[in-house]
Amino acid sequence: MNKKILARVLGILLVLALLLPLAGSGVAQGAGPAPAGKTSPSAQIQAIPGQFYYLYVPGSALRPRNSSAGWDVDLNGGCIYTTNSAGDVFNVDIQLPEQARILYLRMYYYDSSATTSNAWVTAYDGEGGFDDLLYVASTGNAGYGTSLSALTPVMVDNFSRSMVLNWRPNETGNTMQLCGLRIAYRMPDYPIYLPAVLK
Repeated sequence: MNKKILARVLGILLVLALLLPLAGSGVAQGAGPAPAGKTSPSAQIQAIPGQFYYLYVPGSALRPRNSSAGWDVDLNGGCIYTTNSAGDVFNVDIQLPEQARILYLRMYYYDSSATTSNAWVTAYDGEGGFDDLLYVASTGNAGYGTSLSALTPVMVDNFSRSMVLNWRPNETGNTMQLCGLRIAYRMPDYPIYLPAVLK
């Protein structure tokens, strides 16, 4: 009889010993309850279907597609311009929530030349195919300004395509600078899995 009790106690202790590291790692990573009256910042952010959300990328985050392209940034470090070829294309990868609807692309620029620069969103399918989805141009010879694309709904499909923001200055030198690109998008009208930052 003592052997049965001892075997059960040892079995329970063994199970507890195996589960203890799992429980400890969850507490160490912040999985424990928040103190009374306090919630984590990510728990306070809720994705609301139909509301506008924005992804803003400073111009200085873009890089040329051609590694031999010359480029520089303005004195404040936020705007970018080409130094050797007006036809260079600069781009940056964008990550948006699955099934979000991109509606607008806004470009922030410095343009003191007679030409206009162009910005657009491109989707690549991984098999050599691509689609240019949204397009906007600077107004030319206006100094600092902003331009908004036409309303062009585009569904984000991270499973079958990746997306990038592109900019072509069409002018060499600091008279044509990209200072930022902003995508306006909306979340789907039904609940889906979202990253913790949007839950």
